[in-house]
Amino acid sequence: MSFLLGLALGVAGGLAPGPLQAMIVAETLRKGLRHGLAVAVVPPITDGPLVVAAALVALELPGYVLRVVGLVGSAVLAYMGIGILKGDGVEEIDREEGAAKTTLGKAVLVNLVNPHPYLFWLTVGPAVMAEARSFLGKVTFPIGFFAGIVGTQAGIAWAVHRAASMAPAEKIAAARRYCGLLLLGAAGYLAFDSLTRLP
Repeated sequence: MSFLLGLALGVAGGLAPGPLQAMIVAETLRKGLRHGLAVAVVPPITDGPLVVAAALVALELPGYVLRVVGLVGSAVLAYMGIGILKGDGVEEIDREEGAAKTTLGKAVLVNLVNPHPYLFWLTVGPAVMAEARSFLGKVTFPIGFFAGIVGTQAGIAWAVHRAASMAPAEKIAAARRYCGLLLLGAAGYLAFDSLTRLP
């Protein structure tokens, strides 16, 4: 279950509008598929220390604190989901500006100053890892998440490369609506677990 939840959240994160998505599109259009894929693999590079921090938080905090952290994480996911459904924060791709960020190192820097990974791994991460009943469950959550986000972002790079342009606007909007609903579902699941299953 931890792997599937991580996978679902990773797919949602990969589809959600943000600086990495904009960069993937810009790099793929300007330099080709390989450069778009280089940006797509950034999350495991930048989020590794945050995963370790989330695991330590999950091990050290008492149950009532983890319940509060889990509810905060649920609220963060719900806020992101509602924002996507309302169309807030959708970024237009500026090819000239995005073209300046052409290296993996710059992509790493872009993600390091993005607040979303910190919010996710220090709120959602500890609650899900604490809920897992085994070490395997704690490990499979981040594995599923990174598989989902990297796979989805690589798919975006591939689709842009194949089409040499963005997909039709209505299809992008539909994918983002599904992403918003997925985040709301995950928020409900996390809130339920935080209230009923954590010690």
